Amino acid sequence: VLVAHASVVNLFHSHRRDLHDPAKARTGRRHLRVGHAWSFSFDASWQPQLWLLDGHALHVLDDDTRRDPELAAVAIRTRELDFIEVTPSFLARMADTGLLADGDCPLAAVGVGGEAVPDSLWAELSRLRSTDAYNLYGPTEATVDALAARVADSARPLVGRPVGNARAYVLDAALRPVPPGVTGELYLAGDGLARGYLERPALTAERFTADPYGPPGTRMYRTGDLARWTRDGRIDLRGRTDD
Repeated sequence: VLVAHASVVNLFHSHRRDLHDPAKARTGRRHLRVGHAWSFSFDASWQPQLWLLDGHALHVLDDDTRRDPELAAVAIRTRELDFIEVTPSFLARMADTGLLADGDCPLAAVGVGGEAVPDSLWAELSRLRSTDAYNLYGPTEATVDALAARVADSARPLVGRPVGNARAYVLDAALRPVPPGVTGELYLAGDGLARGYLERPALTAERFTADPYGPPGTRMYRTGDLARWTRDGRIDLRGRTDD
């Protein structure tokens, strides 16, 4: 996937406003400790690196630690980390070690991504008293994170609203917008959109199509995810078109 440098810069500015600054405000400190728990071959590995660009300390967990929920939970406590992003299933396993016990968590903020969030974990995250929890959604074709939801803002799992300078559409088979509550296919557009697939023009043309609702000459990406809008303008994922 060909992602432009400008798209990563756009994500940096969006996350600095919506993730970094609230975490700094919660801790009262300018410089935070951020855990890196992804493989560097995975696009999500860029997300914690953006904190490094903002002047924060990046703690890269070794492979044994990032794969073991008990070791990862110990690292969060001993290194006094303020933020980490992991998959929902891995966070649930860390919760089993007591990381989220009784609504207390040592992190100022925690992100989950890469998988659907179960109702049970969402409820557990919503009970955290001193930690902001976020659900981050996005394919590589939209530069890692295209949508974000703060868990405290909803009683059930949602992927939220577009990040800065991103657009999201829920369309029917004729590419017409569907009303809130009606399921359609999710399309993404905006400054985070990738250029396409390296040396695969046919696949690029299939997945990246003209955006009839954006500025002239812009494109949108067909995610293959089913979604619907909530009444208050957030997105609820409903599965895959190929299920």
